Amino acid sequence: MAGRRGTEFWLCYRPFGEDCVPVRIVDEVRAAVVRDTADRAQAAGFDRVRVFASEPIVELAIEPTRSDQSIGDIVAQAAQEVSGAVCYAGSGMPAMSVQDWSSVRETIESGVATANRMFSCDWLGVPDARLLGRAAGERVDNRFALLIRDTSDTPVKSYPRSAHSLLDIDTPADATVLKAAASVGSLEIGPATRAALAQHPELDEPVQLAFRVWDVMTRHDDELMVAGRVSGSDWAAVDRDTSCRIRVLSEERGLRSRRRPARSLLGELYEWAGQDGFLLALEGLGDAMLWDTRPFLSHLGWDVSRCDRFWADLGRSDPIADERLRGLVSMLQDSAVMMGGHSLVSGGMLAGIDAAWSRRELERELSG
Repeated sequence: MAGRRGTEFWLCYRPFGEDCVPVRIVDEVRAAVVRDTADRAQAAGFDRVRVFASEPIVELAIEPTRSDQSIGDIVAQAAQEVSGAVCYAGSGMPAMSVQDWSSVRETIESGVATANRMFSCDWLGVPDARLLGRAAGERVDNRFALLIRDTSDTPVKSYPRSAHSLLDIDTPADATVLKAAASVGSLEIGPATRAALAQHPELDEPVQLAFRVWDVMTRHDDELMVAGRVSGSDWAAVDRDTSCRIRVLSEERGLRSRRRPARSLLGELYEWAGQDGFLLALEGLGDAMLWDTRPFLSHLGWDVSRCDRFWADLGRSDPIADERLRGLVSMLQDSAVMMGGHSLVSGGMLAGIDAAWSRRELERELSG
């Protein structure tokens, strides 16, 4: 029996579901992004939008899934019913516009697959849904683009890198970036996402920290350090589009898809210098820092809870249960160091560049 034709757009919402404030913030913002992304995909001309979810989403029809089902199995099962082009976008992308999704639709309808990242994708479009059958058994979606590239003859095209295509919501730092950038008009987000962000005053102090870090990008005599899973393309954008000096430590790209123990130079420094020496070293490396902490934590073997990681991303040390992480975050409390995950030094960093210059222009207009 032939599969259903037409071009489809798939979303898959899997809340973290842990009972602590920063996790609830991320879950609520991601649910809102799903709603806005579904609307934008519909407006972009996809024939059908499907939302697979393990929990209800307000004002949105869902196809229920079990919380213990892997994302790969959900996608592979759905792929059995469809033979047309499909774009899978995880839990959505808050800054992708109707025009962006329309461009993705046109690409996959032409017979070419496309993804925002090859080695750790957040979304992937394929010309034939049956290709996604190869995702069966995958617990996370980061390897989807690699699977298509390495196990099929279908070419996979990298979508142009920008804050729109790369900014994902996985951590409170990503929500902070989104709220800060939207507040100065450098990103256009949907109404549901804007409303969800407005409900969380816990993001207000982190937003001010984000502006403190980003402002360094507009000053000639300052230096910004960026550490974590930084791509060469994003590094080039920072070097090109900022006025400050840049120090980059790129390590452990593809951490989740490479399936090997992490090695981090910052982790080595922490082990060698101790906590106090580590802080002194960071202070000498730049006036502000964007830090994807996950390679560092993996290197050190700090198996901290998601709640603790997310509290650290908010710069809040008191609620952190892990003594080591609590001490580190406490020591960095007054520093211009913004912590987060991969998106912070990818789409979040690109959004920060745009927001920094937008904020500077607004200040000039107000002072003039």
